Amino acid sequence: MYDNYREHAPDFNSSLDRLYTIISILRAPGGCPWDRVQTNQSATESLIDESYEYLDGVLKKDIPSEREEIGDIMINVFMNLRIHEEKEDFHPSEAVNEVCDKLIRRHPHVFGEEHAENASQVLSLWNSVKENVEGHKDKAESFFSHIPSSLPPLETSYEIQKKLKKVGFDWPDAAGVVAKVEEELEEVNEAIAEGDTEHLEMELGDLLFSVVNLCRFMKIRPNIALYRCNEKVKARFQRLFNMAAERGIAIDKEHVDEMNELWEEAKKSENN
Repeated sequence: MYDNYREHAPDFNSSLDRLYTIISILRAPGGCPWDRVQTNQSATESLIDESYEYLDGVLKKDIPSEREEIGDIMINVFMNLRIHEEKEDFHPSEAVNEVCDKLIRRHPHVFGEEHAENASQVLSLWNSVKENVEGHKDKAESFFSHIPSSLPPLETSYEIQKKLKKVGFDWPDAAGVVAKVEEELEEVNEAIAEGDTEHLEMELGDLLFSVVNLCRFMKIRPNIALYRCNEKVKARFQRLFNMAAERGIAIDKEHVDEMNELWEEAKKSENN
C-alpha cells in the first residue's frame, strides 16, 4: 500500500493506491465510525447518486465539477472493493484482472485477428464473443434474465426494448414508433373519458413505454432526456420566480394568469 498517504501521489497508479489505502484506514478498527458501518448496498446507492452528480457536471461542461464527482465515484467503487476484500469474497485485483481479460476477449478486432470498420460491427463482435465464447445466452424461459430487477422502471423499459431489438422485434423506422406513441396517447384520452383510474394507469404506462421506445429508437437515453427537461423547467421557473418577486406578483393560484405570462417571458429569454 501507499505509505505516504498524506502526500499527493506522483502518478496515477500511486494515486489509486493512495485512495485505497485511505479507505482501508477509514474502514479499519479505530477508523471512522461512519465508514466502518457502510455496506455494499449503501456504497452502491451512493455510487448511483455520485454518478448522476458527475453526469450533471458533464452536461453543464463544468470541468471542476466533473473532476470532483468522478473522484467521488471512485470513493464508492473502492469502498465496495474494500468491503468485499474484508469479507474475503474476492481480492480487488481479481475483479480488475477479470474485467481486463473480458475487455481483451471482447475486442478481438484490436487484440486478435478479427476486423471491425465501424461501431455496429464492433457491437456484433462483442455480442458474438459474449454469447459464443463466454456462453452468455438467454434461456428460452428467462429471456430477460440479464436485466437487473433493481433498475428503475424507466431504465428497465429501455433495457427490455434493447433486448427485443436484438432478436429483430423492432420498428422498421421512426414513423412507426411515433405512430405508436400517438396511438397510446389516444387510448389515454379514451381512458380519461371513461373515468376508470385503473384503466388510465395501464394506458399511461403504455404511453410511457412507447415514449421510452422512441428515445431508444432515436439513440437518446430517456433518463438523460428527462433530466435535461427537469433542469430546464427548474431554471425557467426560477426565472419566473425572480421576475415575480421584482414585480410584486404573488406565486399562488390567484395569480396563475400572471405566472403564465411570466413563464412565456422566461421562455423567450432563453433564446436571447
